[in-house]
Amino acid sequence: MFENYDLFSTLIQLRPDGVAEAADRREALRGTDGSLWSVGAFHAEDDRAVHSDVWERHTRGHEVLVALSGTFRVHLRDEGLVATLTAGRSFIVPPGRWHRLAVEEPGDLLSITPRAGTEHEKADVAATREPAKETAAP
Repeated sequence: MFENYDLFSTLIQLRPDGVAEAADRREALRGTDGSLWSVGAFHAEDDRAVHSDVWERHTRGHEVLVALSGTFRVHLRDEGLVATLTAGRSFIVPPGRWHRLAVEEPGDLLSITPRAGTEHEKADVAATREPAKETAAP
């Protein structure tokens, strides 16, 4: 009856009625009304693992990013590098803000993401590459 789940291979889906359920990543639902959220973790060895060449935005809610280990850079399209996340540090991406991640040091990242209203756009990474100028958010 009681199970534990590997967040590296399973998503936990959060529903507005308070129900949390595990779902295979390939079969996870996309709540088209914006009510479904997912919690998941993944290991990122390099920029390919975080799709650093793609801008992403979530029009229907905030996205929470938490570094469990390693070091990640968070970029917002109109502001450049806004945070460097190390173990235990988090960043909340405001709704509708184009953002992308980059891996500074391989590690594990946890995300809490609205399932509906997510958009992607190819990024010109060479044009947005810059040295780290800010450390983890307070």
